[in-house]
Amino acid sequence: MTNILFITQYLRQNGTEKFMMNVFHNIDKTQFSIDFLIFTEEETIYTQEVRDNGGKIHILPNRKETPLKYYQELNHFFYKHKDEYQAVHFCGGSLTSIAPLYFAWKYKIPVRIAHSHNSYAHGLHNKILHCINRLGIYKIATHHLACSDLAAKWFFDKGPSKIVNNGIDVESFRYNENVRNEMRKTLGINQDAFVIGHVGRFCSEKNHTFLIDVFQEIHKTNNKAILLLVGIGELQEEIKNKVNTLELSTNVLFMGLRQDVNRLMQVMDCFVMPSTFEGLPFVLVEAQCAGLPCYVSNNVSKSSALLPSTKFFSLTTPAKLWAQEICTVGIVTNRHHGAEEIISQGYSINGIIDSLQTIYTSYKK
Repeated sequence: MTNILFITQYLRQNGTEKFMMNVFHNIDKTQFSIDFLIFTEEETIYTQEVRDNGGKIHILPNRKETPLKYYQELNHFFYKHKDEYQAVHFCGGSLTSIAPLYFAWKYKIPVRIAHSHNSYAHGLHNKILHCINRLGIYKIATHHLACSDLAAKWFFDKGPSKIVNNGIDVESFRYNENVRNEMRKTLGINQDAFVIGHVGRFCSEKNHTFLIDVFQEIHKTNNKAILLLVGIGELQEEIKNKVNTLELSTNVLFMGLRQDVNRLMQVMDCFVMPSTFEGLPFVLVEAQCAGLPCYVSNNVSKSSALLPSTKFFSLTTPAKLWAQEICTVGIVTNRHHGAEEIISQGYSINGIIDSLQTIYTSYKK
């Protein structure tokens, strides 16, 4: 049995964590086991899923809250577990701290993976730490993975790395007209309504405020259009206030945190993502699998365009022009090709698992 330790900040329902959970659920459990090391006591749907499916969750202090204790307990943890794990898989958005990989190296865990899932960090302090730590990543990590070309450059600069696609469960996102009709009825949305969708945490990088500006312009053209917002976050109330101020509350549905994103994507007619930065967004792969035309900021890696209907726009382009382009698409009836395109371009979780299992067992060679 090869024992793997995933390392991440927390287990919220974000793209990076979803990648790890997809691996956790789909890996060959007769040969591999996966546990998690996180730095918060926050309980989520994912932490419960891990425990319910036989995985362990190790919790250590947060670096920002108690830095000295963070390093002390990391050292103790890897000393204690050095013979238990054959691979550690660090998934993150930046290299502001590479201490977990350092201690895995110190105690000679044979496979040590640095995996980039983003292309930017907030704040000068974090950017400086990231650039400093990037200098040492090739010494302490045995494998260097990234979800996109932008994410690879962010983590590894010009050094070699391997792109590992954000594999998804294709069948659960494949377009299904019966699900579309059923969910629209459940949500009280007319079958002929034009529904714009977005899935993402309410935080600055997801740029909801610009998304509302775009939808306001769409609403001027089509006052029956609906905006479906899936997610939660610290800026949610601010966005709700903006929606109310613009008198759009009847047309904007705040769906909260959902476990049926795959079914909600059947309801949508297009997907809009005006992010200020991303690696290769998990939800963008899922949206394309559902056959949705996608309108994305050009701060997102161009390699995320898996369908010809995915278009990129600058955030300096006025919201009105985004809206005009979105309104031209209308309701797309032929969405069944999306899933097959995702499979053909290597974004099915099954193919990704095969690649990762080879990496996890590379210590045996």
